[in-house]
Amino acid sequence: MGAQQQQETNGKEAEEGGVGKRRKVDTDVTMDLDILDILDCPVCFLPLRPPIFQCTVGHAICSSCRDKLRDKCYLCSLPTAYNRCHMVEKVVESIKLACSNSSHGCTARITYYQKEEHEKGCQHAPCFCPETGCSFSGPTKVLLEHFLGEHDWWYGEKDLRYGKAYRIKTLLGVLGPTVLMGNDGRLFLVNMTMESLGGVISVCCVEPHIVGSRFKCRLALSCGEPSYSQTTEFLTSSTNLHDGFPKDCFLFLVPKVLLGDTGTNPTATVCVTLKPQ
Repeated sequence: MGAQQQQETNGKEAEEGGVGKRRKVDTDVTMDLDILDILDCPVCFLPLRPPIFQCTVGHAICSSCRDKLRDKCYLCSLPTAYNRCHMVEKVVESIKLACSNSSHGCTARITYYQKEEHEKGCQHAPCFCPETGCSFSGPTKVLLEHFLGEHDWWYGEKDLRYGKAYRIKTLLGVLGPTVLMGNDGRLFLVNMTMESLGGVISVCCVEPHIVGSRFKCRLALSCGEPSYSQTTEFLTSSTNLHDGFPKDCFLFLVPKVLLGDTGTNPTATVCVTLKPQ
């Protein structure tokens, strides 16, 4: 081979990374979910995460199971000494998956073993429309637009400040939900239904992940004719509305005598105050 041809060959090899040199690849790998169970611990079936250990034959298990099976491999039943498996650790670190809420706006790419943890707190997880026969779901901001546009719900306040009282109904007895949006983007529903004893008002916080109550609500009812006032404080329920309006809400009862035969009272005012507890 001539000197010029050798130089051209060397140059080509240099452009391609050189003979025997490792080629750098994108570590953001996409895999079919159906085959990802190979990255689960064969003992506890949870996703493998560093540190990962292997027996002398090569069977990989998680660190929790390794502590329980120190002297014998669960799969091959052979006496063994477990050692770190850095190669498998690099593999599981390289597998990145889209969040299940990507269709609702989440753009996160998560390592396989962190996917479940991420989705438990993902703020793009959907909430649901509680209207009978409606299958709409989406993040709270989109759900708000749906409530107002498709069901014509009453928009009581779009920039609610915590600790400040807001009048939510001037004609007591107007049935259906009133939507409140906090200045931090949190969505609240104030719902009124008619029961045999009178009007029942409930308040809930709509959020994708159901947690313990984080808000205290104060409802105050005042009426001119007949003269009447009623005030109470309670903790709001947290719900994603998957099963409709929550059944464990505190119920604020408005006596039927105040509503008359028409179910309304033009002299009545209901005020709501919300604040974090």
